[in-house]
Amino acid sequence: MARVNLELYRIFLAVAGAGSFSSAARSLYISQPAVSQAIRQLEGQLGTSLFVRRARGVELSAEGKVLYHHAQAAIALIDAGEEKLGRMERLQAGDLRIGAGDTITRHVLLPLLGRFSREYPGVALSVRNGTTAETVELLRGGSVDVAFVNMPCNEEGLHITPCMEVHDVFVAGLKYLPLRAGVTPEELADLPLIMLERQSSSRLAVDAALLRMGVQLSPGIELGSHDLLLDFARTGLGICCVIKEFTEDMLGEELFEVPLTPAIPSRSIGVAVLADIPPSGPVKAFMKLLGEDAYPGSRLK
Repeated sequence: MARVNLELYRIFLAVAGAGSFSSAARSLYISQPAVSQAIRQLEGQLGTSLFVRRARGVELSAEGKVLYHHAQAAIALIDAGEEKLGRMERLQAGDLRIGAGDTITRHVLLPLLGRFSREYPGVALSVRNGTTAETVELLRGGSVDVAFVNMPCNEEGLHITPCMEVHDVFVAGLKYLPLRAGVTPEELADLPLIMLERQSSSRLAVDAALLRMGVQLSPGIELGSHDLLLDFARTGLGICCVIKEFTEDMLGEELFEVPLTPAIPSRSIGVAVLADIPPSGPVKAFMKLLGEDAYPGSRLK
């Protein structure tokens, strides 16, 4: 059996509901001959009569009644799907799933999501925490729509937009006040260091930068949280390595930056999406918001 044009089923349902070709034609804003031709075409393709002609109109045949219930349910589902797509396009529905590390989530993502939820309350938000490698895996697996990554990230099949330039710096508490004048990489290596866990992308970037300076760091304390690094440094347990842009408002009476000469080169944080999948409405709205929102080092403006 040949595939039937969906519009023929819509006309069939209109005739069945109106009980006459003329009434159906008026409701569909088409001519009565066009309705009659459509029903003949549908009956021809299905190989059966769908209506019984009466003096005052038509009524469904036995076969027509069977088709009516299925066609009505199918068209209702299609209409509901089209309506849902329309709501998604207008950002009245849909999902936005984001993968990001703890630090990005706290210092960049959290204020952005607050604004996004106020502007698009119909879009459901979800966040998955993880390292760059983990968020990329979530993105490839379809578990998130957007992933924040530390750059450079040379994963194939991704479109990555640099969104923020950051600087890795060292911070200490009052116990190490003489270090305010600064240190060399060699001097830094001899100090008690507090750093992120070895598998984190930020830690790998810092280790690589110091190796290029001829120094290999061996921290005595390794932690999984950027803010926890600062807490440990504040108590005098060592010198911690943190992102300057997320730390400046915490420096003051108890914490200060230890200048490193030469400084670690800046690096970027990027936003990744799958290159071969067109971005959804919520993703496009989020990217636009990311570019508009003001935060230190933004490069999407």
